[in-house]
Amino acid sequence: MAEINLRKLSRAELLEMMIKFSEDAEASEARAKQREAEIEEEKRQFIIEQSKERAELLKRFDEEKAEMRRKFNEQKAILQAKFDKDINGLKERLEREKAELQKEVDDALEKIGKAGTLADAALSLNGVFEAAHKASAMYYKEVKAKCDELERETKLKCEQKIREASEKSSFRQ
Repeated sequence: MAEINLRKLSRAELLEMMIKFSEDAEASEARAKQREAEIEEEKRQFIIEQSKERAELLKRFDEEKAEMRRKFNEQKAILQAKFDKDINGLKERLEREKAELQKEVDDALEKIGKAGTLADAALSLNGVFEAAHKASAMYYKEVKAKCDELERETKLKCEQKIREASEKSSFRQ
C-alpha cells in the first residue's frame, strides 16, 4: 500500500480503510485456514499413499520371503536327499566292513577254539604252529629215511660180520 499520510485522512476514510484492512485480514485469515485445510488434506492424502505403498512393499516382501523359503526348502530337500544317499552308502559300507571284521574275528575264534592253550592259540594265529608242524613232518621223514638207510647198512654189516665169523669158525674146526 502506498504511503498514505493518515493525519490528512478523515474519519470516514480512516474507518473505510480500517474496514478494508479488517476485510483483508479476514480474507487473509480465511485463505490461511483454507491453505491449512489444503495442507491437512495433502498430508492426509500423503499418509494414505504412504500406507498403501507400505502395504504394497510388505506384500512384495512377504511374497519374496515366501519364494525364498520355497527355494530354500527345495535346496534343503535336494541336500537332504543327497545326505540320505551318502548316509545310506556309508551305512552299507559300515555293514560290509563290519561283516568282514566279524568274519575275521570268527576265523580267529575258530583257530583259538582248535588250539588247546593260549600259547597254542597265539602260535596258531600267527601261523607258527602250522609251519612248525610242516617242518617237524619233513624232519621226521628225513630222519626215518636216514634211520631206514642206517638200518639197512647195519643189517648188511651184521650179516657180513656173521658171515666172516662163520667163515673164521669153520676154519678153526
